Amino acid sequence: MFDLFRRSGAPSPKQIERTVKKLTEPHGEGGPRYEAAEKLAAWGTPDALFGLARRFTISSGVISEDIDEKRHVVELLVDGGEAAVEPLLRYMKSYHQVDWAVEALARILGEEELIRYLQDAIQSVAQSEFAAPEHRVSLIRAVHGHVRPEIADTLATFLEDSDDDVRIVAIEGLAELGDPVRDRILEAFVQADDRPRIRRRILEIFAENGWDVKGFRPTIEAAMPDGFAITGKGVVKRR
Repeated sequence: MFDLFRRSGAPSPKQIERTVKKLTEPHGEGGPRYEAAEKLAAWGTPDALFGLARRFTISSGVISEDIDEKRHVVELLVDGGEAAVEPLLRYMKSYHQVDWAVEALARILGEEELIRYLQDAIQSVAQSEFAAPEHRVSLIRAVHGHVRPEIADTLATFLEDSDDDVRIVAIEGLAELGDPVRDRILEAFVQADDRPRIRRRILEIFAENGWDVKGFRPTIEAAMPDGFAITGKGVVKRR
């Protein structure tokens, strides 16, 4: 009943726009931003909750206060429950500052649903010709620690990305799956013949995990940068 009452006075687009403008004003006192956040949460419509998430796109002057405000916004979104899920997904597809949004989403959803929504967001951004590298990096990094076999193909689509950082976070994500993706990562090493940062990061991952380069040893040895070696058993190690 309260939920229906809260939405009975749905705000106009201009009301939301004006309130979001106050919420995302990085200067001045935090009071008006808190008031704007509370108002958007009280309206509770999809557009209002999407606007509420936009607080994550700016940073106010004092770091500790900025963090407190963002934590408060997370709590408001979590209080919105299922109603906040689609606005959060829309936000993650639109803006690259996704860490706080992912935190809110993770508290609303179970693990399975969270991964599904993150995968949806990643695929959407991957298909956009206008998405900045920072956006791809932030979304891929958001799935680190949650990578499962069903997301491997999605991550693999970034192994030929034009941006080094995007390739690297995709490789780091794939590496969570262990030996089944070893060959795929070694193939990424071969393809990165003009990307020394990528090759070095791959060798670091192999050294950290004690993985061998079976099937790729001649190619890896020929391109081995300083600081690494391959043992007699084909395992990468640091010098």
